[in-house]
Order: sequence, then C-alpha cells, then structure tokens
Amino acid sequence: MTAKFVTILLLIAIGYLFKRLGFISGKDSRVISILVLNLTLPAVVIVNLNDVVLTPSLSILPMMMVVYGVIAKVLIVLMFLKYNNEVRGTMAMMIGSMNIGIFAYPLVQQIWPDKGLIYFGMADIGGAIVMFGMTYFAGTYFQNISGGLEPKRMLLNLLKSVPLMTYVIMLCLNLLHIHLPSPAIDFFDVIGAANLPLSMLLLGVLMDFKLDRHFLPLTLKYLGVHYGFGFIFGTLVYLFLPVDDEMIKITLQLIWLMPIGVAALSYAVEFRYRTLPVIAMASNITIVISIVILYLYQAFFVGG
Repeated sequence: MTAKFVTILLLIAIGYLFKRLGFISGKDSRVISILVLNLTLPAVVIVNLNDVVLTPSLSILPMMMVVYGVIAKVLIVLMFLKYNNEVRGTMAMMIGSMNIGIFAYPLVQQIWPDKGLIYFGMADIGGAIVMFGMTYFAGTYFQNISGGLEPKRMLLNLLKSVPLMTYVIMLCLNLLHIHLPSPAIDFFDVIGAANLPLSMLLLGVLMDFKLDRHFLPLTLKYLGVHYGFGFIFGTLVYLFLPVDDEMIKITLQLIWLMPIGVAALSYAVEFRYRTLPVIAMASNITIVISIVILYLYQAFFVGG
C-alpha cells in the first residue's frame, strides 16, 4: 500500500510540475475534470456496484452526512460571529462540503478495493445534498442574494452530477436485481482504470501554493475548525453510533477529514466573495493534509 501511495504522490507531483512548466493550462484542467467526473469516475461506480450486495444499514451514511452538514455549518457561523457576513458565509460554504468524487474515490478504492466505493458512494449522496443545497444557500444568504434555498435549483444541481446519478441508477438496478452483462462491465472497467491517474494528475494541476498573507490567519483558523470538527464528530460516531458494520463508522471518521469540495470555490466566484483567497488556500492545504491522514490511517490501521 505504501508503494501505491508513492505512485499517487508522484502523479500529483507530475500534474503540478506540468502546470508550472506550462504543459497544462487552466483550459486543460477543465477538460481533465470533465473526463474524470463524467466518464472515468462513473465507469468505476458502475463496475463496483454491478454485483455488490447492499444492506439497509448503509442508508445511515447519507443521513449522517446531512446531519453533520447542518450542525457544522451552524456551529462555524456562531464561532465566527465577530466577523462580517462575507467571512461567515465563506466559513459556512467550506465546512461540511467535502471533495469526495475527485479526491476520496480513487484513494479509498486503493485502500479498500472491494467495498470502499460502496460506503463512500452512499455517503456522497448526503454529501451532494450538503454541497448543492446547504452550501449554495449559505453562499447566497450571507451575500444577501435573493432566492435563498431553492428546491428546484438544488434538484437540478443534483441531476447534473453525473457520478451521483450514476450511483443512484446503479443502486436502483442493484435493488431490482438487474445486472449489466460481462462485456459491458469489461468495457467500463477499461475506462475506469484511467480514473486514478487522471484524478491525481488533476489534483496536481489544481494545486497552488501561493499564500495571501492578509487572509492567512483566517485560513489557519478555518483549518483548525475543519479538522477539529471532523475529528470530534468522527470520534463520537465511532464510539456511539449504534451500528454493527464497522466500515460505516470508518467511512464517517475519514470522510469528514477530506478536503474542501470544489463547488465551494465555484460558488465564491459566482457570488463574488472577496474572501476567495481563503477558500483557494484552504482547498490546497486540505488536499495535502488529507493525503497525509489517509496514508497514516492505512499504514497503521489497514496495512498491506
């Protein structure tokens, strides 16, 4: 497993190096992102969910993601009451919005090849509701943009998420005991094999280590809350959540320690937040920290 993580780090480094050398531009990164989110990642989901046996207890994962999203966003707003609305909106958009598709899926598939995507995919359903619903609402609310929480827009955002819709469709087929034929799975398996290298190269391209000193103290405060909340709530869930499936607890423990979702940055641009550097810096730093967390977790608790 250590060798696999070295490979992952090298892929990220290559992506970053290619960007610095000018071989890959911003437009190129958009193309890679489209390929990952709309082609290779859905292919991985199809292959992994075609023959898997699902249990009713998995439904707790999306519910816990929504509960965490609500609690974390309310708490962080209260913690930053002394700041202006724009700062509070920035904090509320980032917290609970996790980068699961591009970051978590490829890594957990390496750590738990047989079941990682099943559990993290179920959690991602709740994560999408937080990302496209609560996070969007927080961004509009604190910028005094009319509309607030729009169910129609939230539903459209969910429907536009190809990985999420692929997951939902495959879940429905699984529950109806409908399975894709072997030639189709072989085809998607070939496409899915490109997901890890493309995802990690994309992370490298998206990384930027520029620091804005003016916003650095605020960014560091957020990072403390991001990982503090994740660790506290993850520990509480692991100790007290009344489920027998330990992988459910492990998923929640780790998923709340994932990097900030890219939608938070998109919303900040859309709603013209002047605190955009905070989200950009925090997003990059959380990628590095979360890679270290996953590496240490697999080294000490998974092995192999």
